[in-house]
Amino acid sequence: MEPQTVIGWLAGPVATALIAWLGASLRAARRRAAEHDARRDAEHAALMAGMRELMRSQLYEMHKRYVVDAAPMPYDEKERANSVYRVYHALGGNGTGTHVHEELMAAYVGGGKGKRCSTGS
Repeated sequence: MEPQTVIGWLAGPVATALIAWLGASLRAARRRAAEHDARRDAEHAALMAGMRELMRSQLYEMHKRYVVDAAPMPYDEKERANSVYRVYHALGGNGTGTHVHEELMAAYVGGGKGKRCSTGS
């Protein structure tokens, strides 16, 4: 038997095994990438929901102070309320948050640079 024949017999199965191994490696890498993407997407959604909730909370605290309790709303607070609402809305918030924002924008403006509402900022 010639060496070329032996090499020919071995080359086919070796090449097949190598291709199978590469295919399995590629599938495993794609699976890991998909799992990583899913985790990242879930984390991103949770962060977005958390930030939206923080913005909603800020709007509600300002609403309580300047609409419900009828404290005069300084212009800088009105601008801040508008900024908070824009972020809240961009993150998908709407509904009652929009209503709260509209009431804040209609709130009585008094004083100049007044004390901020106690929201931690």
